[in-house]
Amino acid sequence: MEQASLFALGSNGSGQLGIGHTNDENNAQQCRLLINGPEDDEFWPSPIRMVKGGGNHTLVLLEDGSLFVSGNIEINETGLDALTGPISSFKRVPNTVFDGKKVKLCSALWNSSIIVTEDDDIYTVGSGSKAERGMGHGVLGASEKLNRFLPPGEHVVDLASGMAHTIIVLSKGDVWGWGNGRKGQIGEPAGIVWKPRKIEDISFKVVRAVCGRDFSYLMGDPSNGHHAIFGSDKWNVRSDAPVAMPDWLDIGASWGSIFVLNRSGRLHAWGRNDHGQLGAAKYPDPIKAIAAGSEHAVILTQNGAVAFCGWGEHGNCGPRTDPQGDVKEWFQHFPPYVPRKSFKVLGIAAGCATSFVWVQPPVVGD
Repeated sequence: MEQASLFALGSNGSGQLGIGHTNDENNAQQCRLLINGPEDDEFWPSPIRMVKGGGNHTLVLLEDGSLFVSGNIEINETGLDALTGPISSFKRVPNTVFDGKKVKLCSALWNSSIIVTEDDDIYTVGSGSKAERGMGHGVLGASEKLNRFLPPGEHVVDLASGMAHTIIVLSKGDVWGWGNGRKGQIGEPAGIVWKPRKIEDISFKVVRAVCGRDFSYLMGDPSNGHHAIFGSDKWNVRSDAPVAMPDWLDIGASWGSIFVLNRSGRLHAWGRNDHGQLGAAKYPDPIKAIAAGSEHAVILTQNGAVAFCGWGEHGNCGPRTDPQGDVKEWFQHFPPYVPRKSFKVLGIAAGCATSFVWVQPPVVGD
């Protein structure tokens, strides 16, 4: 099995970095993993599939379907009554929370999370006043399973959340959403969407989605590059969009920006750039992966380097910023004090002023 260690930096007032304390960190620290009691486990028990960062909590989903959490996860925060918070180290969520089923997708909003299991049951946990739970008018907290709304034979293939809304992509290309839709990010009519609602007027089969603060970005097959943006046009996030984005490999969205990585390693970006977050598109080397946080970006290059840019006031872009707290018109790398050849970077993620990098340590004797 591919062993991995997870490192984190950035905002940590609720222990969301999972590094054993609640202080912000501007140098990457290894996350603490509690599996077998009070002793820390150095490696994750299965390869990491994804890391999702909310306002004050973080989810780590492994390839074996197990889910780990850190940060502010009190019962009124994520509804996981088997855990108490805030938790400053990553702890496994008992699978009894999801009726014994493995998890295949997860997302994090500001104060809540969405979980999709292997059989496409959808759990909403946490709290929020703008229908983040998707449970119906006036339901603001606790942990429950959504009433099944998927058409027969459909499966969830992608899941994305912004600060207060969620988008789900189904296997036939339909898109559903709920939460704060006041800017039209969940289609029309605009407003709070208390239960899952299908977004109409999409002229192509959607395969991927990402969410900004007040918009949703929907992507079609790479062969045609069809895409659509629903919601606010603040920062020209809609009006500056290209007509099509064919041959894409990966996509990301910060609160006010969109990032599209194509298969050649070139990154296209548009939208908000007052903190230098679009600087990721100017990186000189071909890029392999992009992760967009609230107002910063993390890139993994094809030669294995990791670089940060954008708003880094909480240390999420590394130890050096300008007087405004930005990494702007230049880059910081992970980690600045370890030779790159000493490890292999396996993946990157970014949340609300948080950054994560997981690596494969070197084999002894290399």
